[in-house]
Amino acid sequence: LDSFELRNAQDKSMGYEAELFAKVRDSTMWPSFERPLFLDGLADLADDAFVKESIEGYLASLLIYHQLSEEMIKLLLKDAQFFIQLSVFPAEIHFAEKKRAMFGQLMDELKATISFTSKDDFISKCFELNNHRIDIVHRLTKRSSLLNVGAQIAQVKRLYYEIYHLFNGAHDEFRVSFKDFKKDVFIDY
Repeated sequence: LDSFELRNAQDKSMGYEAELFAKVRDSTMWPSFERPLFLDGLADLADDAFVKESIEGYLASLLIYHQLSEEMIKLLLKDAQFFIQLSVFPAEIHFAEKKRAMFGQLMDELKATISFTSKDDFISKCFELNNHRIDIVHRLTKRSSLLNVGAQIAQVKRLYYEIYHLFNGAHDEFRVSFKDFKKDVFIDY
């Protein structure tokens, strides 16, 4: 029975190892957006909605910018997790996949992971964007004018593009690290 348990543990370990090797060798398996063209289209839709200068346009752009920012957070978390797996190999580490984590929970998880370029700035801007969303949605009926909402959504739009810029730098840095692992560490596997 002990040899059976040992063999079973080795089989599971080999599955992890083979999966990690396959993933590091094939850049199409590295963390990425599932539907990047659709997300780009959503960003364009948010910009178009903002330009309409209507309450429905402002709210649509707010929700889209917020959701796109959340997608960036999720991808940076996947980047960090893959980087950690590559770094600790041959030790195994598994990360629980959270299906319905809320924005704040994702941000807490991102804060608790490894550092990356502009991490603190990225997190700060994401929290600021989220605070605007909360303020706009929960105080919508207390507003005195549409102009007031438009000014705040303009700040959200600016923040979104700052977040996007910081995300791109961090995500690119992770991808360069994955390439280095592939080339320097996992070359013999």
